[in-house]
Amino acid sequence: MIEEKHILCVDPEPVKLRIPALLGRRGIEVELSAASDQASLDQALSEPGHWDLVLCEAGSFFDLALDERLDAIGDVLDASVVLIKPRDSQLSPAEGYRWGAADVVMKGDTDHLLMVCERELGNAVLRRRLRVLEQAGTASPESSPGRAESREGRREGRAVVIPTITDLSKAATQESEPQTEFVAETTVHETGLSVEQLRIKSLIDEGGLTLEFQPIVPLEAPDRARSQFEALVRLKDESGTLILPGDFLPTIAEAGWMGKIDLWIYRRALTILEELQGAGRTDAMLFVNLATETLRSRALIKAIGGFTSAARISSGSIVVELHRDAFVREPEGVEQLAELLRLNRHGLLLEDPGVGDCRFLERHGGLMTHVKLNRRITRGLVEGEVEQRDLDRLVGCAHARDIQVVALAVESARLLPMLFSAGVDAIQGHFVSMPYQDLMYPAVQRIESESSFIDS
Repeated sequence: MIEEKHILCVDPEPVKLRIPALLGRRGIEVELSAASDQASLDQALSEPGHWDLVLCEAGSFFDLALDERLDAIGDVLDASVVLIKPRDSQLSPAEGYRWGAADVVMKGDTDHLLMVCERELGNAVLRRRLRVLEQAGTASPESSPGRAESREGRREGRAVVIPTITDLSKAATQESEPQTEFVAETTVHETGLSVEQLRIKSLIDEGGLTLEFQPIVPLEAPDRARSQFEALVRLKDESGTLILPGDFLPTIAEAGWMGKIDLWIYRRALTILEELQGAGRTDAMLFVNLATETLRSRALIKAIGGFTSAARISSGSIVVELHRDAFVREPEGVEQLAELLRLNRHGLLLEDPGVGDCRFLERHGGLMTHVKLNRRITRGLVEGEVEQRDLDRLVGCAHARDIQVVALAVESARLLPMLFSAGVDAIQGHFVSMPYQDLMYPAVQRIESESSFIDS
């Protein structure tokens, strides 16, 4: 039996939204209830656990003091708030986020509203699951899932909730939680931040984070339609120019924000993958990076596992990429993540192996499904600094453990026979395709840069 979802409409007339019929076609049954004045809104929010989603006209958010009511409710509301704005409104999604909304949708844009509703209804289910996990470890006999507690009373011992990237922009009134325990109340104090940290934070607050995608192409069939991509995070600067990770991730790591960034990237990638597979690309796969720092938090790993299990994606269609040092510095975190991914046969990839890492693969090979050869190896092959026999040995060690091998930074045609003869499974780099923001099928222009590859 399909469980009915409950949507609270603050001001927009439910009958005009057409959401029940449209969501019903996707197998989601919903009931819409209206609240158009303070009394009816108070009555509706007296049972916060009843709601799976709140749709609110942007103007009514403050007119009916919904912001104050949500603040009073605290963390017991699992429903996201989505703002619906008129066409002449200048309200941006970034500003909506700062108000506490999950998204902002233009009035009349039914397709966008439908997509956002489906996504946020799924998020409400996940929040409840995580709340159950949390309460199983921290609840007292007197506590219950439906009881509203003060934020101060819930802070201590809180394990996992669903954050958004806009947690970076929320004002703080109390001391931040330790970065190893990621909670929704964790905020960022602007006091003490460096000039560069303030700049990066400002760019993020304005919605500057974006993803680009680079194909990972099977070496034996490079001309077939692309189905595997790596999600690459970028940040738009003040002029809209994309900043590469090496120019802003160190600042983010220094500020202790990597966990937030990783969760944003991962959730965004899952959403895109759902959309691709829902549109018929059932073979689509995404590779997503996680920082070693993220694996220090068991709460973050649980959240990633929860997001993955709740996502409507095919088994084996998401692969998490970890640097080699994660297996050494955070072995328990790697094992926990690998176990969660295996529940749906998703993959784990080792980045930056050395050509002499056969013994490393023997120790840790049971945790991984892929290995990615880095630029040092691919460039070393072309320049004669890496021996073909060493590459052959490493690929052979991987294949003996059913681990697929991907070669990164393939920018020269000279590499192809070397990689092919070693048995490399797939390639990625500018020779195949430059990264791009829109996932395009099936043709991708090839770009040869052999001269710059060798001479630079």
